[in-house]
Amino acid sequence: MYTVQWCEWSKIINDTFIPLNDNKDRYIICKGGRGSSKSDWCAKKLLYRCLNENYFRCILVRNTYGSIKDSSYQNLKDTIYSLGLEELFDFKIQPLEIHCKNGNSFLARGCDDTTKLKSIKDASCIWYEEDIPSENDFITITTGVRTLKADYLQEIFTINPEVEGNYQDHWFWKRFFEDKPIDETFSDVTPLKINEDTTVNLTYTVHHSTYKDNKWIPNEFIAFLMDLKLKNPYYWQVYCNGSWGNRIFGGLFYKSFNVGTNTLNWSYDPNLPLHISFDFNINPYMSLSIWQISGQSAYLIDEIAMKTPNNRTKDTCWEFVRRYNTHIGGLFVYGDPSGKKEDTKTEKGWNEYSIIAQELDKFKPTFRIANSHPPVKTRGDFINSCFDGSFDGLKIYIYEKSVYLKNDLMFGKEASDGTKHKETAKDENGVTSQKYHHFSDNMDYFICEAFADEFSRYQHGDIVHGRSFGGNGFNDRHRM
Repeated sequence: MYTVQWCEWSKIINDTFIPLNDNKDRYIICKGGRGSSKSDWCAKKLLYRCLNENYFRCILVRNTYGSIKDSSYQNLKDTIYSLGLEELFDFKIQPLEIHCKNGNSFLARGCDDTTKLKSIKDASCIWYEEDIPSENDFITITTGVRTLKADYLQEIFTINPEVEGNYQDHWFWKRFFEDKPIDETFSDVTPLKINEDTTVNLTYTVHHSTYKDNKWIPNEFIAFLMDLKLKNPYYWQVYCNGSWGNRIFGGLFYKSFNVGTNTLNWSYDPNLPLHISFDFNINPYMSLSIWQISGQSAYLIDEIAMKTPNNRTKDTCWEFVRRYNTHIGGLFVYGDPSGKKEDTKTEKGWNEYSIIAQELDKFKPTFRIANSHPPVKTRGDFINSCFDGSFDGLKIYIYEKSVYLKNDLMFGKEASDGTKHKETAKDENGVTSQKYHHFSDNMDYFICEAFADEFSRYQHGDIVHGRSFGGNGFNDRHRM
């Protein structure tokens, strides 16, 4: 074994990654924006292991073999030279391999050659750079990581979290993120079924980073990322903030929603009223959105999605109380008008709103429930005008960490008649439910009632740009 003088970690990697150096979880998932230095950290951790462990064989994986040479392979090579370690390594091009003088090595494999994926022997480590493989390729690779020679087995992903289609439908999200949809950095276990009778729980850590964690990033690169916020909000969200990427498709109901201009981190103000809005579908969850209003703008600050077996109105109220038990600024309740009807699920003489009144009595709520559903197309046009600020300066902002409403806005499609397309999906238990528009529906009920006078004028074509109502921008019904 060679004795190598290794640099102090804080001098060669950013501080946010230092806790990962000794992490021995089976999977480390480094996700985030570009320029965060996650790939640079990974290269240095793997080289340190290569130089200091008795046995280390790392497989460099990308979806195509040809892309490895200019990414993870080149990153390792550049890092070796920058650390002055080139005399300890040999580099091969055909095939792509890096061999250390102590017998340890890095070997390249592309998912476009399944034969070579299956031929991985005695691998102790995998580095998935940039690409998230298909589930079949992942299973092929991860089940090939087995050897008794190594100190421990580990697979590291360094990714910008972008996938085709809805990321919440993707196997990678479901395996590693579904149970913690809002958390950015966390540790957990994932079950891996190895046969009909045996499931192994493997530990994993998710680590989130952005350019803000990189103390060496050039100002020119920061300026480029900031410029994306106006020129391409989608890429700003993914490449700057490291948020999960939803590829935007045509035919959406909320055409004016823009992730760059309509999302922000609004701070909850306990002195302002809370506006909460219910949708009473129970599958895939019962939904409650939580808003505050300031000036001419409505801000989503929180969302509650209660899944079975806790998907009742009462459960949803309890969760709201748990989160906002000390709120003192007042409470307004909105929601689906059909909740006024007596239902077979409740006792005679009770409906959804009488349950809400009982459970939230301590807040002395004011109910603002329409007598009937606002017309779907018209309310959609009105809300689109609020998203782009084209009607009386009304604006809607979504909490940047929103999962459910943001998903509805970015994926909920428009039907041929201009209403919402009711796309359905089955869950793992075979239960069919509407895929999108639960949270967007309760947003609609809130917006159309909280801004009822404006909505009425919009319906009748009374558009007065920049009109002000009273000293704070609201008429008497809305002043609070």
